[in-house]
Amino acid sequence: INHCTPKDEKERKDKYIFIRNHVDKKAGIYVYMQNDKCIYIGKAKLLYSRLRSHYIESFSTVPGDTKDNRWHRFFSQHQGEVKIFWKEVVSEDERQIIEMLLTKILKPAFLTFK
Repeated sequence: INHCTPKDEKERKDKYIFIRNHVDKKAGIYVYMQNDKCIYIGKAKLLYSRLRSHYIESFSTVPGDTKDNRWHRFFSQHQGEVKIFWKEVVSEDERQIIEMLLTKILKPAFLTFK
């Protein structure tokens, strides 16, 4: 996925469709890679919604972002081609464990917990 401002509405909708076609309404864990470096690891009950939000945050703020727009600031600093790896994981407990393990191993640029 190319994280950048879409040139028009069709390109933006095409990205939404691309994301939905791959993850739809699944829960899981995901890893953002850019230039062979891990930039972010996250988990979601609905992968489509979360990945769509991160795509939008690369060029605009979204409702629910923190008061300092940290998500928009982070993802806008990492515009360009990103690879997103994801795995369906239904259990919230398992998602938390996997997120912690991947964070220890991959050391992403953005950490959501210590």
